[in-house]
Amino acid sequence: MNNLFSSRRMFMSAAIAMGAGAIYYLNRPFGNINIYANNIQVLLHTCYHLFPNSKLGPSAIDLHISDYLLFVLKDKRIPKEDISYFLKGASWLEESSFEEYKKSFLELDTDKKESLLQLVSRKRWGENFIHSCLNYIFEAMLSAPVYGSNIAGKGWKWLEHDPGFPQPVKIKDIQYDV
Repeated sequence: MNNLFSSRRMFMSAAIAMGAGAIYYLNRPFGNINIYANNIQVLLHTCYHLFPNSKLGPSAIDLHISDYLLFVLKDKRIPKEDISYFLKGASWLEESSFEEYKKSFLELDTDKKESLLQLVSRKRWGENFIHSCLNYIFEAMLSAPVYGSNIAGKGWKWLEHDPGFPQPVKIKDIQYDV
């Protein structure tokens, strides 16, 4: 019995240590910005809410907004301050969700997400954050599929848009020098 008790104690100690280590690891600085594991999810779910599944056209999921945002967040041409502010917007939205509903934004139903976004849109940071999310959704809708979004030209087809030619076929074909 004493052996069982000590193994439980060892297990609990190890579990607590691993949990603390995971919290430290997930809240670590990433370059000059802090990325919290939840911020990316909040960012994506905000985009999913702003451009939901609909019979009218493609959703943010259909447009592969997650792949496009990962491309954007890694893009060295975008100032780190802009990316940092964008991710802070997700963090502030999450804080607002806890203040308003005592729950994560990810746990809210559609009506509460809408109410919260309406509420934060009256604040400067909230308006900027929502504007940035919509901007990236529209970019994803209109971008070449090589950037990870608009697979099979779904956005172009929906908008009846002719993207022009030539289109880049590989990331290495893209010239960033102006």
